[in-house]
Amino acid sequence: MQSIPIDFSHVDWVYVGVLAVFAFLATVVGNLLSLNHRGIAAVLAAIIFAALFVAWTYYPHGLPLPTRLAPN
Repeated sequence: MQSIPIDFSHVDWVYVGVLAVFAFLATVVGNLLSLNHRGIAAVLAAIIFAALFVAWTYYPHGLPLPTRLAPN
């Protein structure tokens, strides 16, 4: 079995961290809104994550934060 080479020095860790926080927040809010119904929570979390991601990536907030992966 051949492994996929990943150069971790090229990973934008701030971007990964921000997306992980968005996923966590979306999951927490989805669970709260769905009253612990797993299917509904998953759908809500996906919708909330998509909204956060679009707002982060495309809204011109003027913050010096990564909005997309840097080209190599």
